[in-house]
Amino acid sequence: MDDSLIGIGAAILATVSWSLAPIAIKQGVRSDTNLTAVAGVRALVALLALLPLTIPRINTYTLNYYDIALILTSGILVGVSDLFYIEAIKKLGSWKAILIAYQYILIAQILAFIMLNEVKGIYATIFTPLALLGIYIALKDGESSSSTPTNFLIAYIPAVLWGFGTVISRYLISGIDAVLIASLRSFFISIIFIPLGFKHLHGLKNVGKQGLLYMFISGFFTHVSGFLIFLYALKFVGTFISTLANSMGPLITQLISKKLSNEGLSTRHVVGTLVTTMSVVLTLVLNALNLI
Repeated sequence: MDDSLIGIGAAILATVSWSLAPIAIKQGVRSDTNLTAVAGVRALVALLALLPLTIPRINTYTLNYYDIALILTSGILVGVSDLFYIEAIKKLGSWKAILIAYQYILIAQILAFIMLNEVKGIYATIFTPLALLGIYIALKDGESSSSTPTNFLIAYIPAVLWGFGTVISRYLISGIDAVLIASLRSFFISIIFIPLGFKHLHGLKNVGKQGLLYMFISGFFTHVSGFLIFLYALKFVGTFISTLANSMGPLITQLISKKLSNEGLSTRHVVGTLVTTMSVVLTLVLNALNLI
């Protein structure tokens, strides 16, 4: 199968998986649950799921200290950015926080060009503002929020950290096995965030067995079927195409959430989804035809 098709398929699958993770988290995490502890536990669950794939690869690849440091840095960036992202949603409301944080797509694309001299699929940047416009149209609502400069900064922190984390992953996947990267990143997140939230771990029992199950599933969606598959997308189609495809994530999440709560879709959501979808589909088609 052509590498471009594999990469496009991986980008779509990773986006769907990441779209399901917030829904699972919402089902399993209460408002009073410590998010640091949750981040560590979710990563640990992902590590355990990845171990059967990781062990046979240990003697196949040799990692130097620089590679390990980059994976550690990536794990820290992702863990911290997720905490800021959740805080931004609380401060600004979901649509503003999502719109700002998902500008990581453009940041990652710019950083990939500047830091990695990546040009494969670079014309996808033409469609990135259009995809973000679709997110704005679909998610904008009249919810009240505190739109202070500090709160906007809180929302931009995930955008910047996710952007750098994506570029680090793009650099690593060029020479290291994807399973090893995903496993080590999950390992580092778990050993950092579990101790930080250790005194709150006992509180996780309050979410109940079903809540814990949803929490574990969200860890799988985020770090295994999400991040692991996203690494293959980065490898085969690069940063520009992979990140643009991810713009569909918030729209898929909202669509599923509304279906689960038996809410109807608004005209804004339909129009916005069509705008983002068409920008992504057009980019993928042009890339498959080697036109961008």
